[in-house]
Amino acid sequence: MNALEQDLATPANRAERGDGQGWRRELQSIIDRYARKRVNGNVASYRTQELTASVLFAVFGTLNGLGFKLQNPRNLAHRHVEALVRHWHWQGKAVATMQNEISVLRKFALWIGKKGMVTRLADYLPDVPSVELKRTTVSNVSKSWSENGINIDDKIAQADALNERFGLMLRVAIAFGLRRKEILMLRPWKSDQGDHLVIYPNAGPKGGRARIVPIKTTYQREMLDYVKSRLPKGDAMGWKTTRRSKPATLAYNLKEYLRRMEEIGITKDAAGVSGHGLRAEFAENAALTNDTPFVPPTLGGKAGQLPAEDLRHAMGQVSELLGHSRVSVTRSYYGHFEGFRRAPRKVSDEQRAAQSAKSRPVLRGGGTSAPMAVRPGKNGRVAARRRAEALLGVRQMDLPLNDSVVLFKRRTSNAGKDS
Repeated sequence: MNALEQDLATPANRAERGDGQGWRRELQSIIDRYARKRVNGNVASYRTQELTASVLFAVFGTLNGLGFKLQNPRNLAHRHVEALVRHWHWQGKAVATMQNEISVLRKFALWIGKKGMVTRLADYLPDVPSVELKRTTVSNVSKSWSENGINIDDKIAQADALNERFGLMLRVAIAFGLRRKEILMLRPWKSDQGDHLVIYPNAGPKGGRARIVPIKTTYQREMLDYVKSRLPKGDAMGWKTTRRSKPATLAYNLKEYLRRMEEIGITKDAAGVSGHGLRAEFAENAALTNDTPFVPPTLGGKAGQLPAEDLRHAMGQVSELLGHSRVSVTRSYYGHFEGFRRAPRKVSDEQRAAQSAKSRPVLRGGGTSAPMAVRPGKNGRVAARRRAEALLGVRQMDLPLNDSVVLFKRRTSNAGKDS
């Protein structure tokens, strides 16, 4: 009997009863048992585990508030999910948020032996037009601060006057495009490797994915040196104590960062942008100053400004700087080129021969037939060289320092439209 079967055989009355909150202990035990592994068997990051737990506790708390007194989370049924989704829609939750939480519930259903119980978002909202339930992540409207009329130097000055560490955080965000958690956990003295900044896997990157951000400009160098001059060598960027002089946790730092942003007027309601807009700012500037520079769609760039292969390669470089492998993910930072399609997958001669050998039928009594010898050919050599370059990280590691490049020069609103 495997772990899942053993868990399902556990009596349902193990949860506490009578106080209306007995589901909490049982839910925590299920999370402890299964959340450490992804559906594909890989180990889930701590961030993924935390998000999964927070979504599930919120889900069952909402169901309890809606009148469903589930003493045992294993009793979750289709009618509960349907009521939950209708409540989310009535609240006006974003489609992306609902889809993310549905995916967590789908995973939870697998844990409790009810695979297939949680279906698509549209199945629970049949009266809602399908176009309203489509997730939109790409927009050609810039999310950067400068393109929305915000003077970054003024905001840094305001942050300095409000709290010195917060001012240092903004400098790191604009110079290196880091996420909020990466900023707070960054140890500048340790991460500065001369010609590049290292984001370590245990220092906040999404999915624990480490990366290297080349230091290509004097602006980046000066910002990092200034930040280091204001911090002790062993310190992380985050606040050590709360406003009440108590030891500060990472959770406190994450909330405090948003509170400080609000104090300098950076919110969606007040300014039309969020703190994450500095990451979009970095993405746009990284595109403009790339080894193969291109104008991003949010600044008026068109797909025809470069040959398709060169543009795809340049976009891939910017994606790596932001901590992503897929080009499609970074469209949310600088938009999507109309008419630009994903490149067809190139299959080398070696891959084609291996696939052919794998699919060749086994002759009875004679074993498998020997695969045909295939000469590498030009395509095979090119593919092998590209794989080697990707493994060595040449495009990230060997970029020279170029002081002539100005990364954060002021842009006009019509920048790039003539390109």
